[in-house]
Amino acid sequence: MGGRVADDFDEPSKVHETILPTLTLSVLGGVGGTDVDSLATPTGLPTPAAAVLRELERAKPAAEGGAKPERRGARRGDLIGNRYVVEGQIGRGGMGRVMRVRHQVLGKPFALKLIKAPIADKTRIREMFYREARLASALTHDNICSIVDFGEDPAFGLFMVMELLEGNTLHGKLRHDGRFAPKVACDIMWQIVEAVRYIHSRTIIHGDLKSENILLTRTPDRRRVVKLLDFGLARPDVGHRTERIEGTPEYLAPERIRTGSPASTATDIYALGILFYELLTGELPFRGTVEEIFRQAVDQRVPRVSDRIDDPTFDERADEIIQRATAHDPDERHPDAGNFQYELRTLMNMLGMDVTRRRVGSVDPVVGSRRGRLGNRERGGAEVFEQAPIPLASVDRHGAVRVANAAFLEFLGAAGRAAGLSLADSGLTEVYPALMDDLGTALDRRGTIKRIIYLSEGGGVVVQVAVILTAAVTDAAITAGEIHIALHPLARLENDGDE
Repeated sequence: MGGRVADDFDEPSKVHETILPTLTLSVLGGVGGTDVDSLATPTGLPTPAAAVLRELERAKPAAEGGAKPERRGARRGDLIGNRYVVEGQIGRGGMGRVMRVRHQVLGKPFALKLIKAPIADKTRIREMFYREARLASALTHDNICSIVDFGEDPAFGLFMVMELLEGNTLHGKLRHDGRFAPKVACDIMWQIVEAVRYIHSRTIIHGDLKSENILLTRTPDRRRVVKLLDFGLARPDVGHRTERIEGTPEYLAPERIRTGSPASTATDIYALGILFYELLTGELPFRGTVEEIFRQAVDQRVPRVSDRIDDPTFDERADEIIQRATAHDPDERHPDAGNFQYELRTLMNMLGMDVTRRRVGSVDPVVGSRRGRLGNRERGGAEVFEQAPIPLASVDRHGAVRVANAAFLEFLGAAGRAAGLSLADSGLTEVYPALMDDLGTALDRRGTIKRIIYLSEGGGVVVQVAVILTAAVTDAAITAGEIHIALHPLARLENDGDE
């Protein structure tokens, strides 16, 4: 993918189509989200997704029909992938084991998922593994477990490396301690919906939302953080019907049981409703054998929480959210995760919860930790920043986004939040290769750098955009040591077809 950056607003001599579909649509058409089809081709992908797909190709067996090496279970001290030393086992599941490992060179601990040897060579399992690696590694969100590496070891088979998280699954916590208080349930639910809203904005369906795939962790200051795990059944939302019904019976929507219809946004919404019920009651609405669960899900409505618990702090608005999310008719459910979240916000406000602080570990477009103390003048400035039509942000030397307005987040297709975003991993570096160097230069020289980039609008039309990098003043209360970024469309140009 070609690209051109002009120094200091010089005039363009040639125009090229140089930008990823995500950025083109976001800036020029106001549409966020990742073009999942583009993930199939390593070229034209933001780092690290392209590297991940190249590694996938290298990870495939050299000779599908040839002799396969004998494999054994990993033990303490074993070296996996020539770089991860096994320190112990964290957990075990139907697909394999999760090991605690340490990178041999970096010395940093990670969690490594190792697929069981007897099933690792099955075509379907390998396809699920490749799909999960491809999708999950392209996702960056506070409430989603990060995939940092993967591969295939001759002795141990397929492995996937994740950030090491300390905590318990939601399933384990419920089984050990019982149901959550309504306010705690809402806080957990809010973070789950944040993650689902993010992946849906990437046109990805999870397909297996359940309490076993959700981890509860704590930050160093003891704030609760929810992490969504396991994208083994996740897939682009292409609406293809499959012969098998994949998923966990207790969370499957009625239409999937009746007709085998594919996973969709509506079926993920249904699973959110089941999760909310489970958080509030400590149990699943339908239990028994698989056949009994399927029959109940198709013939009965999810019971009302108010009929199952006696809690004076419970607000029946939660029942309304659950009943809508689990409606038998998909058209009667919340149309999207954002709508579910809106109703959840209303409930949380009625419970006296500060929804503006629900984004655990993130940086709100308006600085969340100070928002409640801002005076009218500061609030006005924050609102101007947030509602400005041009993308504005503040980042550190390495491109980590600290603060961003809605237009900037939409430009990157970031689903309305700044936490976890890095310009180094974004498609912006495809059209502006010197971006990271310029960030350091602007900060070191305490000055301003101006560039021109060209974004394809399609149909031979290219938009000329000014990028302005300015080092924050050293005495800035919040952004000292950071670089402010502004992107300003200048002109729409007709491509004459010259190379």
